Amino acid sequence: MIFEAQPDDIDELYELWRLLLDMQQAYHVVFRYKPGSEQALKAELLNRLKDKSTRVFVYESDEVWAGMLVASLRPGSAGFKLSSKGYIGETVVRAEFRGKGIGKELFEAARKWLSDQGADHLELQVSVHNPGGIRFWESLGFTPSTQHMVLPLQQPGNSKKTK
Repeated sequence: MIFEAQPDDIDELYELWRLLLDMQQAYHVVFRYKPGSEQALKAELLNRLKDKSTRVFVYESDEVWAGMLVASLRPGSAGFKLSSKGYIGETVVRAEFRGKGIGKELFEAARKWLSDQGADHLELQVSVHNPGGIRFWESLGFTPSTQHMVLPLQQPGNSKKTK
């Protein structure tokens, strides 16, 4: 069953979000979180839950929160042909539930909501170090349009520039 998470669901949702964050730790420094940052991370997730242009879809199976997907409507410039972006954010399905169509169901719920809100296209980012994720999104029709690149200017948790 798919439902939209609410602010009262923060603890259960945070547990799912941490699965994704923990999986991504080895991919790139941009995904790493600071030790002892649970409150700050929960506050970030709570902001998303309260944002009127964002929905967090959750898949529940036998009272277990099996997966989640964050979807946001991000208006763009009216000067572009595609000017109303639906953005697919953090998406995760617990390992024991993968391969059962849950990710696709979460995506379809998000796609319907974003389309109903007026999105004329969908975008997302997936780590280049996550070939399973890339294959999943490609199977749903997504294709690359840009190469997202990052250059950290400081060591994480340090105010000095990196060498």
